[in-house]
This record gives sequence, C-alpha cells and structure tokens, in this order.
Amino acid sequence: MFKILRKELKSFLKDRRAMILTFLLPIPLITVFAFAFGGGNGKGTIDKIPLLVSDEDNSVLSQQTVTDLDSVKLLNVILCKYDSGINLVKTGKRAAIFDIPKGFSDSVKASKKFHWKLEYDAAESMEMGMLQQLLAQGLYRGKVVKMAGEKMITNSIGAQFPGMDSSTFKFVFSKIKENFGDAESDTSKKSSGKSSGGGGGGMGNMNETMKLETESVVSAELTSPGLVHAVAGTAVMMLLFSLTGMGGSLLDEKEQGTLKRLLYSPIHPSQIMLGKMFASILVACVQLTIMFTFTSFVFGLKVHDKILPLALVILATAFACSGFGVFLATIAKSRSQLQGLSTLIILSMSVLGGSMVPTFIMPSWMQNISCFTLNYWSVQGFYDVLWRQLPLSGILLMRLGILLLIGACFILLSFRFFRKNVLALD
Repeated sequence: MFKILRKELKSFLKDRRAMILTFLLPIPLITVFAFAFGGGNGKGTIDKIPLLVSDEDNSVLSQQTVTDLDSVKLLNVILCKYDSGINLVKTGKRAAIFDIPKGFSDSVKASKKFHWKLEYDAAESMEMGMLQQLLAQGLYRGKVVKMAGEKMITNSIGAQFPGMDSSTFKFVFSKIKENFGDAESDTSKKSSGKSSGGGGGGMGNMNETMKLETESVVSAELTSPGLVHAVAGTAVMMLLFSLTGMGGSLLDEKEQGTLKRLLYSPIHPSQIMLGKMFASILVACVQLTIMFTFTSFVFGLKVHDKILPLALVILATAFACSGFGVFLATIAKSRSQLQGLSTLIILSMSVLGGSMVPTFIMPSWMQNISCFTLNYWSVQGFYDVLWRQLPLSGILLMRLGILLLIGACFILLSFRFFRKNVLALD
C-alpha cells in the first residue's frame, strides 16, 4: 500500500504545473467571486446603479426632481433625451429610463395628478427591485413631493374655510402638516406608487396624486427573462466545459501514441486540429439545439418564430466555444493541467460574463471586464433574440460578429500552440 502511495505522490509531484493548479486554483476563484459579490473595495459595498433620466418638462420643479434623485447615494443619474434613452433600454445597454413628462410642473402647481414614468428591461428584474426602492427614497422624500403636499393642504384649507385670517390659517396649516408628515413617511415606503388611504387634512388622495408608473419595454406576453437567462447562461457555461473535454482528446491521443501514428500518415497536422474543431462545432450545435428544444417543450420557451436568428446565435456561439476548447487543449501539456485551467478560466468567465452572477451587482470595473468574455456576448445574443425581439441587424449582427472574431482568434492561437506543444512528441 505504501509503495502505491509513494508512486502516486511521485507521479503527482512530477507535473509541477498541474500541482500548482490543484493547490492554487481556489484562490483566484475565491477572488473573482469575492469581488463580484462584495464590491470593488472588498467591504460589501455596491457601486451606484446607473439610471437614465429624461426631463421632458425642463422646468424648475422637474430639475428639482432630478436633484432629489441625484441625492440618493446609490443612484448614478445620467441625463439624456427620451428617444435615445429608450433605445438604450430596448437594446439591453441600460436597465431603465426615468421620464418626467411635459406638463409636470403645471400639474404640481395646480394640485392636479402628476406622475413619473419608469420604463425598464424586465430581464434586469433583480436590479429593478433595488432601483424602485431607491427611487422611492429620492421621490417621496424629495422637495417636490413636500411642496406638492403643502400646496394641497393650502388649497384644502382655503376651500373648506374661506376668509380665514392669516394667524388662524398658519395654525391650522401647521397642525395638518404634522399629520401629513406621517402620511408622507408611509408614502415613501411604497415604491409602486399605488393609492392608499391616510394622511390628515384632506390628504387621502396624496398617494394617487404622486404616482410612479412602471412599464416593461417588452410585452409581458413574451418569454420570461428569467427563463431566457436560465437556459442561455447554463448552456454556454456547460458547452465550454464539454468542448474543452473534447479538445483534450488531443492530449489523450498524444499520450496513447495515436497522434504519432496519424502524423506518419499522409494527413497534414493542421487537418488533425481542424477535424477536431469541426467535430466540436457540430457537437456544440447539437447540444445547444437540444437544450433550447427541451426548454421550449417543457418550460414554454417561445422559439418557433425566431428560428433563423436563434440558429445564427447558436452557430456563432458554437464556433467561439469550439475555438476556445481547442485553444485550451493546445496550451496544456497534460489532462491534469487542462482540467485545472478549464475550471479556473471557465468559471471565472461565467461569473464575469453574467452566466452565474447578474453583472449589475459587480463593481463597475468588473462590468467593463465582462465585455472581454465569450459568455457575455453569447448570453446577450440569446437575450436579443428571445427576449428583446431585436431584428437581424444592428446590435445583434454586431454581437454575432464579435463571437465569430473571438472564435477566429482562438483558432489562430491554437495552430501556433498545436505545433509548439502538441506536436512536440518527444
């Protein structure tokens, strides 16, 4: 038994790169997850959530509303035109746009109903939950709402007690305002803006007067964004693992001597790698097709009217993932090294690219890094087709082009390392 133990330890320690990956692999993974969940400074803080704001009223009161929102610590207010902002939301570049409509100031001054509108991408449902709570802090505790409340109190007193002298008016106003303060506090807790009773001095309709309307930019009848993320994020991550395993067959053939016999045949070395590559692409297309077909039949994912764009995203994803799998196999010198490298890189890319963790909870610098991952472009491509309903042009073609470029770069690198590492038969 001790001889077997000694032999296994010697064999393990002989491959120093595999040994280092085995013992040090958890450290970078822990680092990536800690930054993703804990924020950029490691103290559990979250970066500000960007919020597009369109001020169509462009009045003193609407500008004060913008100031109230900007005072919320976790909100990053970005002023923009409505048309450009809503386009950013529809294409998935921003999560939401807050709109202050024309006539807002006149409605407040006349004590009429006034509303704000939040249009959002329901695919970012977790971010929307946080965003609406932050909006409640900025809106219902802001100066505009207080001003509107005092105006309603003044109008109510004037209507019920005409001709009241100024000293009595001030006394009644102060007492009603005390009660309104409690109602305002309750109102600030209701981010949905739905009407409710309460409030003194004729303030029962205050919640209905100050209403935050919310609307998804995509019809509610379409596929659930959570379902799209579940299948897209999981499919890409699992595909990377499976194709890396297929690429690893090059190392198996090298160890078993099969590769040496193939090199003695008339087959050119590049044909060996291309054969592996095309086999990986075929398997990847079938694997992704099975995943989306299963989700369609079992969970109701609507794909029947999006066959062509979905097929193109599947093909581009398969090409990029296959190139990545073969690349990893060519830079590793053993199965142990390949296993360690693939686990580290694929899990890190899956976290950064949004397959496992929503990108909005990450610090901004990590969100910028996510654009350099294969997962990000693939998952966003599936969102464009299955959720955002984008046509086969513009941003969707751009995502497909980037996936093809990623795959081509990996293939070129694979050829170089294939000659340097895999073909080094001695």
